[in-house]
Amino acid sequence: MPKHKPIKFEETLELSLRKKIKEIITENKKAKTVFNATLALIALGGILTVGAVAPGLIGELNKIIYGKKKERYKQYREIWERFNILKRRGHLEFIKEENGYLIYCLSQKGKTIIKKFTFDELLISIPKEWDKKWRLVIFDIPELRRKERVALRKKLQEIGFYQCQKSVWIHPFSCNEEIEFIKDILNIKPFVKLFLVEEMTDGKVLYHFRNEIKKVITKS
Repeated sequence: MPKHKPIKFEETLELSLRKKIKEIITENKKAKTVFNATLALIALGGILTVGAVAPGLIGELNKIIYGKKKERYKQYREIWERFNILKRRGHLEFIKEENGYLIYCLSQKGKTIIKKFTFDELLISIPKEWDKKWRLVIFDIPELRRKERVALRKKLQEIGFYQCQKSVWIHPFSCNEEIEFIKDILNIKPFVKLFLVEEMTDGKVLYHFRNEIKKVITKS
């Protein structure tokens, strides 16, 4: 592998998306792969060089990229290889050389890849304290958008929602940002509504979420 100057990635994504990527890398065990770490490093404005990342990057990302000292160079090579794949495919654009760094940013194609990564690995965090309210998602998506309707149902199931009726899903924990992100990615904002429910009397729902609720009650 040829020597190169440190590569710095500009932060070009909106704050809410960067925040969601940090949460995914921190909390989602399935997301802890080298490829996802590379995407996170790029999205969060990291620096690609042996043994260093940009100040402020979360510790969990450091662990994935530079977990053990003896494996550092191997992990660095893997990140480098994935960086080059993304560059060749047009997901990254070279901007300039400045202060000894080669500066890159995400292209429009690259931003799409980052959003897909975020969508695929999205999860709902278990809160430290539960507000004892329920989140009800109701949707009415036209038949012409059947593909998006199927994708929404699949995603709601993946992130832990319970299906009360055909187009009615429920979850006990805060998920406004996650639902807004899903609506935006699938381009279905006019067809999906999120409601806050103060009380839950459906025994099936309570039974379904009994373990999740127990964890929160135990924590608090």
